[in-house]
Amino acid sequence: MTPARLVPAAAALFALGGIAAAAQFIAPAGSGAGRPAAPLRQVPVTAAVRACPPSPGTRPGTVALIAAPPGTAAPASASGSGRAVLTPLPPAGTAPTAASRPVTAAGPGTLSLLAAPVAAGTRDAAAPPGVAVSASGAMARAMEAEQAEGPGLGSVRCGVPGSDTWFVGPGGQDGAARIRIVLMNVDALPATVSVSVITDAGPAQADGLDGISVPPRRTVTESLSALAGGGSTVAAVEVRTSAGRVAADVLDGPARGGTPGWLPAAAAPSRTLVIPGVPPSGSAAGLFLVVPGDTAAQVSVLAITPRGPYRPFGPQPLDLPGQSASYVALTPLGGVASALELTANVPVTAVAGVPGAFTAAAAPVSQQAVVAGNVSGFGLAADIVLSAPAAAARVRLTEIASGTTAAAQVVPVGGGHTVAVPVAAPRGSRRGAPFAVVITPLPGSGPVYAARVETKGQGVVASIIPAASAPATIVLPPVRGSYDAVYP
Repeated sequence: MTPARLVPAAAALFALGGIAAAAQFIAPAGSGAGRPAAPLRQVPVTAAVRACPPSPGTRPGTVALIAAPPGTAAPASASGSGRAVLTPLPPAGTAPTAASRPVTAAGPGTLSLLAAPVAAGTRDAAAPPGVAVSASGAMARAMEAEQAEGPGLGSVRCGVPGSDTWFVGPGGQDGAARIRIVLMNVDALPATVSVSVITDAGPAQADGLDGISVPPRRTVTESLSALAGGGSTVAAVEVRTSAGRVAADVLDGPARGGTPGWLPAAAAPSRTLVIPGVPPSGSAAGLFLVVPGDTAAQVSVLAITPRGPYRPFGPQPLDLPGQSASYVALTPLGGVASALELTANVPVTAVAGVPGAFTAAAAPVSQQAVVAGNVSGFGLAADIVLSAPAAAARVRLTEIASGTTAAAQVVPVGGGHTVAVPVAAPRGSRRGAPFAVVITPLPGSGPVYAARVETKGQGVVASIIPAASAPATIVLPPVRGSYDAVYP
């Protein structure tokens, strides 16, 4: 190399050395030794979006919605009522012949039962639309929406759009041969989705479920009956996006007649899971487990009951092969709803339930959780099932109905115990009126998991809603100084 060619290289090294030296003197704010860390900022949630699946029937469904309920944790500086709007997500490939008028929810703190809007010119029962629920301002704080049955009873939580969602259910057992997945895109950009299925026979292979295109603000429905139905006793479905995000739901129903039901979304595979609101297993209750990885799993199951913890399958763990889905019948848990804590050597996820009603692995309640659609009276009864697997907890339950003053009660939950609390509409409500419940862990509480279990008649489970956190505030990290590097 000639000396002339060494000059630019030397200049470049000198410049880089200068940048490194300057970095020692111009440090990011708050990062120097002895300087206090910048505080975290807690700000109110000002925007939220959900997607509700279409009604399983031929008529438009009902959405139970409440936002900023009384007792919601929010900073005093938060102001403004905002609004929540329901808009249809028409089936992909259809062009509405007229603009659809959005449906607007009532103001903060009010439970609304809203008829799901239908895109004009796309009233096709074979491919019904989903519904987008978008909220702003105060209506975004602790906003919760559920697809509800006629009297206002929530049947499935409207999902938060994401990039990876799991469902686990009974597959083809009990004649459940009509299984379909609904993909809803609430954004203005297209999404690309891949769907994979694992049954008790292992991973299922099929064309057409990889690279599904979901256009902006549209719904795509795909049948999984050929993969997850038939003779399978359990089926696990994973929905992943390689571009964009979607909200997904899986409908599981009998081949002929009967009422299909939605499967709740399960927590992402983990080595530790808690399934709240497991119904009494005097009937055909069971545990549906999936091991998505190649390594075999050893799963220990601990029941958190009102009388304390015990192991329904004994001290030995369940041995499950990798890339498998399994069903295990549950022994009686004491005649009341409980929770199941699962620990495994590899990530797993799970769902438990009885025919037609399921509860899935969920996260502990943070800030508060809201169950919008509840009913009591006329043979229906609602319980909030609270479980504290570790330390004891204290939880405030607030019941809210239209036209009445909210009622509240504080419930202690012992460590390693479950408490089932009957809830009803506040005094002054008409009999059978729908109501919402806010579940708020109080300061100092250990992790608490919750679900609403609705029964009818002689203890027949009608609906289970695993409680998910409905935040009113989010925490923003501090903004620090930085420097840019220049490549010479």
